[in-house]
Amino acid sequence: MSFTSVFHVKEHVLDGSHIREFPRALSRSQDDVLKLAVKEYIPKDNPSPKPGDVTIIGAHANGFPKVRRRRPVHHLSPTVPSSCPLHLDKPKLPLPYISLTLALKRPLTVPPLKELYEALWQDLHAESLKPSSTFRIRSIIIADAAWQSASAALNEPLLGNDPGWFDHPRDLLHLINTLRPPRPLVGIGHSFGGSAIANVALINPRLFSAIVLLDPVISKWSSNAKGTIESSPAAASARRRDLWPSRAAARAAFLKSPFYRAWDPRVFDAWLHHGLRDLPTQLYPTATPEAADGAAAIASEKDRAVTLATTKHQEVFTYFRPSWDAYDAAGREIVRPDLVPDIDPGLNESYFTFPVYRSEGASTLARLPQLRPRVLYVFGGASDLSTPDLREEKMQLTGTGVGGSGGAARGKVKEVTLPGAGHLFPMEVPGTSAELSAGWIEEALADWRAEQADYERWTRLSVAEKTTLTDEWIKRLGGSARSPKAKAKAKI
Repeated sequence: MSFTSVFHVKEHVLDGSHIREFPRALSRSQDDVLKLAVKEYIPKDNPSPKPGDVTIIGAHANGFPKVRRRRPVHHLSPTVPSSCPLHLDKPKLPLPYISLTLALKRPLTVPPLKELYEALWQDLHAESLKPSSTFRIRSIIIADAAWQSASAALNEPLLGNDPGWFDHPRDLLHLINTLRPPRPLVGIGHSFGGSAIANVALINPRLFSAIVLLDPVISKWSSNAKGTIESSPAAASARRRDLWPSRAAARAAFLKSPFYRAWDPRVFDAWLHHGLRDLPTQLYPTATPEAADGAAAIASEKDRAVTLATTKHQEVFTYFRPSWDAYDAAGREIVRPDLVPDIDPGLNESYFTFPVYRSEGASTLARLPQLRPRVLYVFGGASDLSTPDLREEKMQLTGTGVGGSGGAARGKVKEVTLPGAGHLFPMEVPGTSAELSAGWIEEALADWRAEQADYERWTRLSVAEKTTLTDEWIKRLGGSARSPKAKAKAKI
């Protein structure tokens, strides 16, 4: 079944939030307004949604670290710790998962793109239609970050070179406040998008009934390489090719990589259609197919040269911020703290803070105890972002502080690890991601329905009972209960 036979696709162009995290995120004026390219997917089989139908808020990745060498995995069964059993602890698996052995000399990276998750949304919709399902989808809403993909094309003349990770969650919150989708809301974010969804929930703790974080970038490690900066994803992105003489030539080049061949075909098709942009662009205003390739390949007149929808420059800016001007020449002492207001120099023993850094992963990690919605972590067992110690760190922290959900001890935070899966498993096995997400949504909606029923009972009280001090209030304040006459007067 094709994607367009399942969903109506509505496109929105909305304003981003004001002000940006860092001044140089904007190139002309701090008062410029960035735009968000938003897609809303509305199931065709649910034209008249009912109260309680779910709105999904999605958030995309930025890229990913190098893929570890791993043995081929032909069947993928999620590993669920006995200490926090998900209702899928006896899954209807094995699920098909073909993973190629990748012996990579350098990291591969792929730019962010909201359309890469359409296969996941399609499979999640299929999960909602199963006879055993207890939820239906009202709509799915996702936006490209303001400096990436379709949003970047809208904002091209305004963009600078210093985007902040916290800009995207603020933009998502502004999007939600603008569109005002009905509750319940569930957030699903992958990688950088997982961090974004968590931060939306930290800003407004009651907004999401549940969130699903797919290999989220929430750690002190963040975008840092475990070896040298030269081996980091940012360095790989800076070196990547970003011009092809035609879309067909780009497709042929991508298919030479076992990395792209491991993707679900629907994801790869979305990448070809939306991940590339016809020339000319601001970055390449006069490029031609011949100049793009440098070889002899010449595209037909109907097939124009293409570049990446998200420039490799903006991708690198997302991985790291420069700190070299903030430090002394030796890179030991901060002499311009105004340039790095969010840096933690104490991390320098184990993590990069010079000549580049990224702080938001560590900052979000520190606030995980305050996370209130139900949280399902889905980790890639072969992902460098989800090593056993990093997984344990998140599980011990999430929801355990003041204002949090109570964490794993109360069954509000759970984890599933996909053995052999890398960071990009939502691209390779969207069906697995959808099945796990659906199970978590069903658990969360049981809580939401109970809370909603309690609220609706309260709404049926009289206006006076809902807006004036009750006898219990007065008693707790040290007073005596009101007389029947006073009660009667209060109800008038």
